[in-house]
Amino acid sequence: MNIGASQMCVLTARVVLIMLAAAALGPTTLGAPQTESAAPALRLAEAEVAALKRRLGGLPAGTRAALVVADAATGQTLYARNGDELLKPASVQKLFTTAAALQHFPPDFAFQTQLFLVGEDLWVIGGGDPALGDPRLAARDDLPLDHVLAGWADALRDAGVQSVHRLVLDDSIFDEQHRHPDWPDSQSDRWYQAPVGGLNFNNNCVDVTLSVAGSRVLARLTPELPDNWLENRAQVGKQQRPVLRRQPHRDVVELAGTVVRGGALDPVSVYRPTIFFGHVLRSGLTHHGVPVTGPITPRTPDLGQPAGARLVAVHRTPLADVVWRCNTFSQNMFAEALFKALAAYGSDGRRTGVSASWDTGREVLLREMATLGVSMDGARVRDGSGLSHSNRVSAATIVRLLVAMRGHARWPVFEASLARAGELGSMNRRDGRDGLRGRLVGKTGTLRDVSALAGYATRTDGSVLAFAVLINGEAPADLTLRICETLVGGE
Repeated sequence: MNIGASQMCVLTARVVLIMLAAAALGPTTLGAPQTESAAPALRLAEAEVAALKRRLGGLPAGTRAALVVADAATGQTLYARNGDELLKPASVQKLFTTAAALQHFPPDFAFQTQLFLVGEDLWVIGGGDPALGDPRLAARDDLPLDHVLAGWADALRDAGVQSVHRLVLDDSIFDEQHRHPDWPDSQSDRWYQAPVGGLNFNNNCVDVTLSVAGSRVLARLTPELPDNWLENRAQVGKQQRPVLRRQPHRDVVELAGTVVRGGALDPVSVYRPTIFFGHVLRSGLTHHGVPVTGPITPRTPDLGQPAGARLVAVHRTPLADVVWRCNTFSQNMFAEALFKALAAYGSDGRRTGVSASWDTGREVLLREMATLGVSMDGARVRDGSGLSHSNRVSAATIVRLLVAMRGHARWPVFEASLARAGELGSMNRRDGRDGLRGRLVGKTGTLRDVSALAGYATRTDGSVLAFAVLINGEAPADLTLRICETLVGGE
């Protein structure tokens, strides 16, 4: 076909117009059609970028700080400072543990604790459930702390049982290393270092409440335990200086110091979670009308399989409850139970037969991160809670996880588990006066010389940012909070 000069000029003009129009639209993705409804690219204003640089500038020598901010919908990085540097995440580590659990377990997964009658003995098969006797969950559901024990007593009576001889406790779903070797022994009696076992109760802690009767200091233990679990040397004095501790490798709560008035003290962790569980179960069943007359016996291989066992009760704790306790309240023992459970249960929710450890749990977590498309190259994962000072991860990796979870089938459970600014949980002090209430959800992290925060910030235009800030070293106590104020549009 022959084209005249005038026609060629018209075609050339059209091509130029098309090219100019394309340039006006900005860069496009190859193969992606442009539509009028396409959302504009999310950006941080120059003033916001300047504010972030100012907040992260001037930190003391030796302090390392990393911040990555991305569009939560697309994953596009909007701001990065030291994003690939490996730093201590503290409890932000729980995001990986809970995300791996939601990826690994089926939607209907629940931790199960089973009770069997074998003659006059009661066998308890632990499933690694960290939530038995948990005060937060009990309060949320308006239930007494011992509602599980009361239900088991009812089930035994319904089965015609008037009393139980021996309690046989099977905690073999997890290994016998109840405390991580990275955790400092000097803090082994603190509630945040509570051990994790196949059978747990009340976060594997003892609550102590004091009262004064004349010249005597009285102490009440919750849950109820035998008298020899308490050594009370406290005296009535002129100053309120009680001292509460537990020596390593010993299940005895020691109370000393001086007391003026009654009140609750910080919880003390136990040493042997299975034995602790057995004493709590015995006192609970007895209190509810089914006395236990014989010993507490941890199950050992020489006991073999229970012949003629009759199932009398099963207690189930949904995965969503455990994930909620991990992230909203940063409960360490829950996170460690989840971490080991990754290896104790398969993706079908059935027990693998492995006596799970931190090492086997780590293998599954890394595998599930790869399935989510989150590379953990270079990261060091030591435990599930972030309590170990040997954990290392980058802010960029955390943000990649947050973006991946936004599109995950279990996103509603993950999102509901996060702490909310100004609400009950680990961010209850980050309230509305800072403009963050209703606009900030995430996971906090605090260790000695570590401050971290990661999650989602909703801006004034409704767009959502995924972010992670990791600070290792000295820094202002409110630095992470001020960064979030900038992200939501406060500066």
